[in-house]
Amino acid sequence: MMTQQLSRHGRTAMRYWQTYRPKALHQLGDPAAQTAYFHALDLNVSERIGTLTDELLAKLPLTQRATARNATRAQATEIVYAEKIWLPKEPGTEHLEM
Repeated sequence: MMTQQLSRHGRTAMRYWQTYRPKALHQLGDPAAQTAYFHALDLNVSERIGTLTDELLAKLPLTQRATARNATRAQATEIVYAEKIWLPKEPGTEHLEM
């Protein structure tokens, strides 16, 4: 049993699935299987944001990297969330709000 808490990324993904992807959430299995899935997703998203941030920063001139770090991290977060968290909403959930 995992006792580690989910970070913001994992909590956001779990809330999103509970709201907009309830059938997909149910297909993950029992609560323990769901928790394991979101822990793995949480780690994957965190690692991908870090990697993508570094990749984006590397494209900038060295003199701009320090001041652009926060904006670049925010950009990387948006990109990764679109790829891994904001998956298509299930029919009938489009009107709901998180």
